[in-house]
Amino acid sequence: MKILKVAVGNSNEAFIECGFSGGVNIISSDDNNKGKTIVIQSMMYALGNEPTFPTSFEYQKYYYYVEFEECGTIYRICRSGDGFVLKQAASVLIFDNVSELKRYWNKHISPLPSIVKNQLARIVDPVLFVQLFFVGQDKKDTSNIAHHGFYNKQDYVEMLYAYAGLGSEQLSQEKIDQIKSRISILSDEKKVLLQQHKILKSKKAPVSYLSAESDRLAFGEKVASLEKVQVKITELRKLRNATTTRKSKWEHTINELRSLNRTISCGELRCMDCNSTNISFSTGEIMQTSYSFDVSTVEMRNEIIHSISEKITAYAEEIQRLSAEICAEQERLQSLMDDEAVSLESIVAYKKDIFSASDAENRIKEIDSEITDLKSQLVANENASQETQSHRVALLASIIAKMNELYCRIDPDGNIEYTSLFTQRNEVYSGSEATVFHLVKLFALQDIMKHNYPIVIDSFRAEDLSTGKEQIVLEISKSIGNQIIFTTTLKREELGKYDTLEGINHINYLSHTPSKILDSKYVAGFTDLMSNLSVKIQDHP
Repeated sequence: MKILKVAVGNSNEAFIECGFSGGVNIISSDDNNKGKTIVIQSMMYALGNEPTFPTSFEYQKYYYYVEFEECGTIYRICRSGDGFVLKQAASVLIFDNVSELKRYWNKHISPLPSIVKNQLARIVDPVLFVQLFFVGQDKKDTSNIAHHGFYNKQDYVEMLYAYAGLGSEQLSQEKIDQIKSRISILSDEKKVLLQQHKILKSKKAPVSYLSAESDRLAFGEKVASLEKVQVKITELRKLRNATTTRKSKWEHTINELRSLNRTISCGELRCMDCNSTNISFSTGEIMQTSYSFDVSTVEMRNEIIHSISEKITAYAEEIQRLSAEICAEQERLQSLMDDEAVSLESIVAYKKDIFSASDAENRIKEIDSEITDLKSQLVANENASQETQSHRVALLASIIAKMNELYCRIDPDGNIEYTSLFTQRNEVYSGSEATVFHLVKLFALQDIMKHNYPIVIDSFRAEDLSTGKEQIVLEISKSIGNQIIFTTTLKREELGKYDTLEGINHINYLSHTPSKILDSKYVAGFTDLMSNLSVKIQDHP
């Protein structure tokens, strides 16, 4: 993947950066407020990351644009609020939120790793995935991930496993617990039946062999399992209902646009108020983020119609997937409800003399067979898990070993030895040590994981990385093969140092006005970029 262009703006002011090369890029300035971070954050924000703009920058007022190449195909993405517009070739696609964008990305651009989160398989969100190759200027905590909240350090590690093809393909912990619970319940039932069989065979009067406490515990476990499944079904139904509602709204919209096409087979469309032939379509009542598209021509309308059709198809697929999950969970619920293992049922059956000695014998055989099958599942899973776990341990070891190797290259006299992808909370690196940590971590991840994403570090020389170390870092960067995008602030005596360095594409922001990277002179060019996406720029409140 190669970044080609980054832009940010509205109808009054904008900025466009199109000076990237496919190798090592360094954006520099002589001050910290020349717009480097805004460009980097604009790029990552357009790709779906959480916003981390300077506090003085009112990012909600602007549109964000990124253009990149992946496997020979050019993609253009615009983001405003939570909504995205993506253009590939002649297709214009509209996404209501980050989730829709990531699903499209996973299916059509490049596969994204999936992890189990809150008992559901989930394609990781950009906010976690970009940390595979991106470190921002702020929040460079070596003990944790950036934007930790919904995701945590273990989720990050699980993402690496999944990206390397070592995701959890074995039984989930939830499923393992279900099997173990089922074995326990069957074992309890077998004990009851064995005692019952003994009594029936001896024709002795019933004795109090059933434990009220055991029954209470079994019943409690059953209720807990039922509630857990019911909660999951409720959540899945909420997701399906929300998706169905969005699908319905877009179906109504596409019908309106198609109707518009039918009415203009002869003549032309004109505004009844101003007689203009410029007609726009707004998503304001459909999406949280309002986009306005120029649909004055049949070609433009057809692009939007095609985009909406793709969206409706994606919604239909998602509804189908959710329905399948709901059905599976309902079957689990029914299975739990049909379970006769709670001894209360056994007590009733016994007291009513339902079981004969032969009935008990047959049921015991059935239980033995089911227990054998369930235990076989656990053994097979354990064997597979052990193999996967061995590969996982080896993967992390190789990443950490590479980090240490790179560290020794950058700082031969250093005495740090990395043992984890994160430091202990009370052992956070600071200064140049933190800078080197993040550098070698991203370099090692690329080397071991073999991803093709650009390595992006905002302020890669933070805390005065020495000239000697910087030279080694740049040599490593040039050898990687991925696009590299660094930013840095130069001291007065360093100005011009990157202009003649071989293999370095220097993007100089020295002439930028402090705290004013956006300018009206870029508006025309920015408007053209938006027009290429059929987007009409609207003033944000």
